[in-house]
Amino acid sequence: MFYPKIREDEILKLNVVVKSLEKDPTYLDHPDCPYPDTVKDFFRKQAAPVEVEDLFGGDEEKEILIDRQVEQLINDLEAFSKQLTNADHSEKLQYFKTKTTLLEKLVTMRERVFNLKELNEFRGTILAFMDEVCTKDQVTELMKRLDGIFGVTAE
Repeated sequence: MFYPKIREDEILKLNVVVKSLEKDPTYLDHPDCPYPDTVKDFFRKQAAPVEVEDLFGGDEEKEILIDRQVEQLINDLEAFSKQLTNADHSEKLQYFKTKTTLLEKLVTMRERVFNLKELNEFRGTILAFMDEVCTKDQVTELMKRLDGIFGVTAE
């Protein structure tokens, strides 16, 4: 591989230009700027803010978007693991710790979501049945009695 020689003082000069551009986006547009357009373009790319897509701006359900992000995160972790070499022992260890923790939390959250969905479906079924069979007062009385047991509130 070829590595061009770069002195530390050159890096410091380049960093001054990047920092100046971050403070003043028109820094390279001044008439007294001595750099050619190719150099200006290079610096603009280095200092350009990274644009992040608004994931929740569309019409898709948030649950689907979050699922997609979880899948992407897992895929990114897998891609990162394939880049690790046998010499990267500490990074491999950190990767496995991160992946294990992440998957553990994801499984726990999935279980919670699933349990809440089931509870809501059950509650909806019971309430629909009670609305057909019981009076409003009887439904309210039952909800009050169940409130302390299941945390169900009368609506």
